[in-house]
Amino acid sequence: MSRAGNNIRKMALRRRFKAIQLFIATALLACLPFAGKAFIQQLAVITNTAIVVPAWLYLVCFSMAALTLWSGLFLWKRANHADQGAKGEEDIAAMLTPLSSEGWQLEYGIRDRRLGDIDIFLLSPKKRAYTIDVKSHKGQVSSQDGKLYRQYGKKRYPFEKDFLSQAKQQAIAMKEQKG
Repeated sequence: MSRAGNNIRKMALRRRFKAIQLFIATALLACLPFAGKAFIQQLAVITNTAIVVPAWLYLVCFSMAALTLWSGLFLWKRANHADQGAKGEEDIAAMLTPLSSEGWQLEYGIRDRRLGDIDIFLLSPKKRAYTIDVKSHKGQVSSQDGKLYRQYGKKRYPFEKDFLSQAKQQAIAMKEQKG
């Protein structure tokens, strides 16, 4: 049985590893024109000819370095979001732990090929099943007309996904999977 937050922590680790690879690529791309220039200068001395490093080489390398840097920073930020989500799952799991002593069965991080990760599946002592989809967004959450919103001060914003529909789909998937 998977531990709460385990799947999302692994995803965060994969994202960080890819980000580090992109940061290394950024450094190599930024150094490439200078290394190329040193190589060309040595070649010019050996062959006794005048060879010039084209200006476009600097432009291409620095543009690619900027792109890989941006991609790495984006992945690092997404890894931070994943860690925040894992922390939320771990906190909820800690709150649910006392239910085990009351006869509840708890499962964490169940994989579904259609929906991805189902955060928590609970089975009550009376054999009633529940799913919990943990979210860890900032702002106060409210609902209106069957939709969830987050509120910052007096401004209200819709979430990027329909989390209620997603949770319902997860419950249906678990019903099919667990009977």
